Amino acid sequence: MKKLVLLGLVSSFMFAVTLTCYRYVDGEATGGFVKVEAYSKYEAEKKALKKYIDDLGYKTDYVKCK
Repeated sequence: MKKLVLLGLVSSFMFAVTLTCYRYVDGEATGGFVKVEAYSKYEAEKKALKKYIDDLGYKTDYVKCK
């Protein structure tokens, strides 16, 4: 049982991907991008939005990740 739990934890870390995220202001892409590592597109967009607003201080309405 312990091996199964450990295998599940290890495999969940393997599926994180790096996505490229672009910021949008007034419905238009503003150029530039950030790379974010996440398990889903939704999580990546949340992280990228936080990075743009909190860390970089850019005005951002929303982000889209590919």
